[in-house]
Amino acid sequence: MVATDRASDALPTAPPSAGAAGSPPGGPRPGALRRLLPAVTGHSDAFRATLAANLVGQLATVGAAALGAWLVGRAVTGGPTPVGTAAAALGGLVAVIAAVTWWEMLVSHDLAYRVLADLRLRVYDAITRLVPGRLAGRRSGDLATVALSDVETLEWLFAHTIAQLITAAVVLAAGTALAASVDPWLPAVVLPLAGLVAVAPWLLRRAADRHGARIRDTTAGLAADVVDTVQGLRELTVFGALERRRADLAARTRQLGRAQRANAARAGLETALVDTLLAVAGVAALLVVVDGVRRARVDPALGPVAVVLAGTVLGPAAQVALLLKQAGTLRAAAGRIDALLGAPAAVTAPTRPVPAPTGGGEVVFDDVHFGYLPGRPVLRGVSLTVRPGETVALVGASGVGKSTCAHLLLRFADPTAGRITVGGVDLRDLADAELRRTVTVVPQDVHLFPGSIADNIRLGRPDATDADVRLAADAAQVSAFASGLPDGLDTPVGERGATLSGGQRARVAVARALLTGAPVLVLDEAVANLDARTERDLSRALAATGSGRATLVIAHRLSTIVRADRVVVLDSGRVVADGSFDSLREREPLAGLLADQPARHRQGPPRR
Repeated sequence: MVATDRASDALPTAPPSAGAAGSPPGGPRPGALRRLLPAVTGHSDAFRATLAANLVGQLATVGAAALGAWLVGRAVTGGPTPVGTAAAALGGLVAVIAAVTWWEMLVSHDLAYRVLADLRLRVYDAITRLVPGRLAGRRSGDLATVALSDVETLEWLFAHTIAQLITAAVVLAAGTALAASVDPWLPAVVLPLAGLVAVAPWLLRRAADRHGARIRDTTAGLAADVVDTVQGLRELTVFGALERRRADLAARTRQLGRAQRANAARAGLETALVDTLLAVAGVAALLVVVDGVRRARVDPALGPVAVVLAGTVLGPAAQVALLLKQAGTLRAAAGRIDALLGAPAAVTAPTRPVPAPTGGGEVVFDDVHFGYLPGRPVLRGVSLTVRPGETVALVGASGVGKSTCAHLLLRFADPTAGRITVGGVDLRDLADAELRRTVTVVPQDVHLFPGSIADNIRLGRPDATDADVRLAADAAQVSAFASGLPDGLDTPVGERGATLSGGQRARVAVARALLTGAPVLVLDEAVANLDARTERDLSRALAATGSGRATLVIAHRLSTIVRADRVVVLDSGRVVADGSFDSLREREPLAGLLADQPARHRQGPPRR
């Protein structure tokens, strides 16, 4: 990501109204859980297998229980009982239950993990679609929680909820019909109580949603704090802030504990209410059966069967209540995911993309206006040109819009007015892949990934040969320090390039950009971490390898500005001067900027 001049020139954070704390851009939207349910449609075979396994297992369980109850009833009443046949049937049903239970666990989790894998990719695509224009101010730990923990939470939805709810409805209907055939009064008494059992969690849904959202947001905040702590251990240690940070983490952990306890108390209340209703319904069903036998409304041999069928009506209701008890947490996780998936993209992909100009071409900012927030413009009609083979230094005080120009050239955002073209093609007409092959950047804040130096150089061109990597490393002065490392270019760089100095990381980033061969190069304070000699050598290498490359340099260093072919001065979002260094050095505002340079720089290093 390109470094910014100051807070006013940075990409803005989301306004407070964007959503609840910890929520992704845009905030949660109603019906998030419903919008995620169709994710199973892409795996219809696995879903049908899950549904079939649930149905067969539940019906086999009901059949086994009813058959056992019938045997008991026949034995009590002294009627003829085909014990051998019944025992064989019971054995077969038990075998079916065992096999189907195993199969259901297998296929339901296979379905869930397939859907979650797809959902993680959608979350990843959403993050890349928003980067970086709508993610400034987002915490990496929070985004990691959405991509991992929130998605993982939905495993309960896809593995243990959707097919099970459908199965419960089928079993409830079948159990009610069979119970009515034995005693019409039985479903009349049991069904209302079963309905109360099923809707009990719904009655407490507002508390469940509130507790679920609090747990998910607090979990995300704690994850973000942990990531920030790990990444900032050096600074925390240097400034003696480790103990304060530990106290902050402990406070956040206690906050999460309180949220979890409140949720557990509400869940316990739901469980107590459901268990009470089930007990009342069971007693009522037993009384109805006893009354039916006494009044000769029910065959005594079928009395135990009637009790089992009453359980068949109550069982699905209890299962629905158990599944819905997780609804608050599920809705909270789904809301955070849905908010991220539904957030508008930072830029819109072209409907009819055009190919990038062959060999690049000149870069033109044509009366470009832009502001991150309404009524607060950053660029006010910027017009400038960078020709092939030319290096243009973009200078000005902090916050005048230099890095914003780089953001727009990389199409992290689009101008609100005017246009930017490369070789006569508007950037908005280029597909993202074409744009990335055309424009590359060396930022001030370089991010290196775990792996070797060579791996990081290959980032933008993974199919590059070892010889190509070495050439880029030589040109960027990487080989000069890599030759002294244990494994040369194959030396691991550590997390975020921790084993390399700032200047070494900068040179790796330059090599990475050179390897892409992009015809447009943006250097955003790229040499800020280099010593004067390395900067001079690197500038010469860039000049030698960039005969047809248009290079835009954002710089404060006088040594960098002097080496540019042209200098463009920005002030208050406008171009106020454009020309060679020599022609502008005595003019304001460039003269004022140079006055802030150390005396040894004001003498002016030799032009390249």
